[in-house]
Amino acid sequence: ISRNMYKNDSSVGVESDLVNSYAYDTAIVYIQAMGNDNYANKKSINTSIANTGTTKDKVCNIHDMASNCMEWNTEYSTFKMGSTTYPCVLRGGCYYSNSFYTAFRHDGDIATNSYSGNCFRTIVYIK
Repeated sequence: ISRNMYKNDSSVGVESDLVNSYAYDTAIVYIQAMGNDNYANKKSINTSIANTGTTKDKVCNIHDMASNCMEWNTEYSTFKMGSTTYPCVLRGGCYYSNSFYTAFRHDGDIATNSYSGNCFRTIVYIK
């Protein structure tokens, strides 16, 4: 889905993909360098899922890294429980638990699972 967001719109001059862990961490470093010293440890400020950009978690024009839902990314996990592998890592804070924070890594999930607390963030490349 993230790769095809701009596929049929040649007028925008961009391509998109699922955010990778490097870009996610770089965004946190940038936010902190811009004066938000402890943003990596910021916990969710909302208690229910919300539309992107409505959680009041907007820093450096980047929305919802600490609040709203945990985000799929391209980072791979080797987590295994019994015979089931959980290769997909989720990042960030989430409305349903104040234990998660911006830099949090949820080690392992299954790509075919769907929860109200999971979402994705795209990275946009200028052509």
